[in-house]
Formats: sequence, C-alpha cells, structure tokens
Amino acid sequence: MSDFTSGFVAIVGRPNSGKSTLINSLMGKKVALSSSFPQTTRGEDRYILNLPGCQAVLVDTPGIGKPRTLLGERLNGEALRSMASADAALFLTPADEELGKGDRRIIANLHSLLSKRKEGKSEWQIPVVALVTKADSAGREETEEKVGEVKEAANFTRVLAISSFTHYHMEELEKLISSLLPPGPALYGPEDEEKNLEKEAAQIVRSAFLPLLHDELPHSLVVRCEKLEGRGLIFKVYVEKESQKGMVIGKGGSVLTKVRKEAIPQLRSLLGFNPSVRFEVRVAKDWQKDPKKLDFFGYY
Repeated sequence: MSDFTSGFVAIVGRPNSGKSTLINSLMGKKVALSSSFPQTTRGEDRYILNLPGCQAVLVDTPGIGKPRTLLGERLNGEALRSMASADAALFLTPADEELGKGDRRIIANLHSLLSKRKEGKSEWQIPVVALVTKADSAGREETEEKVGEVKEAANFTRVLAISSFTHYHMEELEKLISSLLPPGPALYGPEDEEKNLEKEAAQIVRSAFLPLLHDELPHSLVVRCEKLEGRGLIFKVYVEKESQKGMVIGKGGSVLTKVRKEAIPQLRSLLGFNPSVRFEVRVAKDWQKDPKKLDFFGYY
C-alpha cells in the first residue's frame, strides 16, 4: 500500500489575512496575487503543490467579508463551496490583529459546513488547521496571546504560528499538510500545470494595476487575457464607468506604460518567452451589480 497522500486544501480567511502570500511561499514563486486591497483574489484559484510523498491542491478562496455588492455575495458563496468540498482546510488570521467579528463569522461558517455534533460535542469532519500568520510582524508575546485566543475560539485540529516571509514553521506546515490529507495518487500531472496560463497572465497584469489606482477603482477593475498569433497577448481591461477609463490609461498612456514595465518580467517567467503586450480598456457599466456581466466574467 502506498504512503502517498493527495487532496484539496481550502485556504480561508478574511480579506488580507495572508492567503495569497502563504500560497506564494509554499509554491516557492509568485503565483497568487497579494496586495493591501480587499478582493485581490476573485474566484477560486488552484495551485498544485508537490511535496515529498504528497500532492496538495491549494485552493485560494476569495476573502470572506461583509458583502456590499452582488459580486461580494457571489465571492462569499464561492469561498464557502470551496470549504465544503475540501479534504482539509487552513483558516488564516494575522498575529498582529485581534480575532474580530470577521474571523469569528468565518469560524462559525467552518463549523456549519465542516463539523457535526456527536454526544454533545462538535467534531470536525475534515482536518481544520488555524494558522496565525504574520508572526514576523508581531512580537513573541503578542503572537502567543493570539495563538491562545484562537485555541479558545474553536477546537481546531492544530493551531500554528507562521511567517511566510521568514519561513517560520513553514517546513512544519508542509509536513502537517502531507500528514492530514488522505491516501491517494497524484490528482494532476505536468500537463495540467501548463493550463490556465491566460488566467494567470491576467492576474499578473491586474496585480500591476492595483498599486497605481485609488479609491473604488481596484474593486471596479477586471482584466481578461487572450492569446494572439505568435507571442502576442491582448489584455482587455474593464471598468464600470466611462470616467474611469482615463485613470486606467493615464496621461499619454502613462499608467499602461508602468503596468507593462511591471508585468513583462513576470509574464516572461510564467510563459518562458518575452511576449508582446497590447491593452484594450473597455467599460462594463456597473458590472459588480449586474448578474449577466458577473456571469460573463466568471463570478457565478
């Protein structure tokens, strides 16, 4: 009987709890978007993590927050569906912040989806690990207090303080993931890892836009990528209002120039060649509230 394990690991937490940063650290390269903006992760993104004796499919879920638009409601629903179908779950909460209402709401959702009561006690149906992230940003005492607070909040399978930047406890986390997944063969082969390059390319470009935009624009922005003949890529950039087009383009195309300069090295690393890049900026009026437009952009 093989000792190999495999399965899906849902990574959940409120916005900016460190989900994408954790994935990039585990994968050893930047594959998931991370920024200070909520809704950086939109939709369910999967990353194939091959460890010794294990293949873990990391499912980066949208941050679960209080929805203000139809898009927010759909992102919350997608995150909850990802949790319900996983073989294990990682709940993230930062060491340098209190365990707030948003965290407790997610814990309640985890219990609702992944546990059942037996003899008066709640038992997890799959392993659920709590990760106290950003341990490098908090002092030792503050981190230990947060770990204690998390342990009191729920009977997690394990509570572990980590830092994706200093790699504190990251090796231990990898071993933990391998031990918690069920026995089984690898779910994906090398050919599957080559798929979805257009989606990853669009993520890279959207990530390059975010630091250059202000106010509501990061939330209004959608980027889609299409391959052209040869090594060409066209990025269709959608905003909600006609007035936002100028901000995305910039004076004399200055914003697009900065985005291209930031994105090209990452696109080269992703694709293995130096692509030619073209932008089209379009308006999809009030798309965050329009069910048909949300369907078109893939937010079901």
